[in-house]
Amino acid sequence: MDQKSPHEKNLFKVITFASAVSVGALGAIIGSMKDFFHGDAALSFSWKTVVGFLVGFIFGWLPWKWIFRRISKSD
Repeated sequence: MDQKSPHEKNLFKVITFASAVSVGALGAIIGSMKDFFHGDAALSFSWKTVVGFLVGFIFGWLPWKWIFRRISKSD
């Protein structure tokens, strides 16, 4: 069994965090859309923006944690 190098562990952290932030940003954009279907699309900051970011962050973070846990168990 090979030990993972510190660089590989840090890479997994960066991948997980970057994916979570990007999916969170997408969730925030979707949550802040206003009048999208009426032709007057605008972004407005509200509680939906924060909730959208948090939900997106969780959905972007969990799959990678599950994948990396499966990888470490198979080693």
